Amino acid sequence: MPANIPTRTALQATKLLLAGAVLLIAAMSFNYLPQPYSTWPAIGSIPVNPELVVPALLGVVAMVEAFVEQFRIVSVALAILGGMTFLFGATSLYTLYAAESGGVFFGGLFTIVAGVLLAFGVFLHTIVRTERFQTAYNEMTSSIAN
Repeated sequence: MPANIPTRTALQATKLLLAGAVLLIAAMSFNYLPQPYSTWPAIGSIPVNPELVVPALLGVVAMVEAFVEQFRIVSVALAILGGMTFLFGATSLYTLYAAESGGVFFGGLFTIVAGVLLAFGVFLHTIVRTERFQTAYNEMTSSIAN
């Protein structure tokens, strides 16, 4: 990472990119949109399911940000949801690739739904943290108080 990019900025950018990717993958999954890949991408001989990996990565970044933000309430809430998303993703990957029994696989559904909730939380948190939102909120509360 270049020295001129602060860690928080890089972390925030990564979190926003992953949140956007989660929403895009969810849109492709739930709306039957054409996928940009004919089969799952692979790392070596191991197939990587984007519906499980991308939300899990977003969960990891949300947890890391809680440590960087020094445990603010919203960051901790996002980290808890991120931890759940990561656990859903990790368990689903294990079940998908290591389980030898048959059956219906719902792990992907739980992972992508938790990832979508986390992505919305990430975007909402980013909007609320902007200076423009803070100014509008302060003006609105002062006008209500008067």
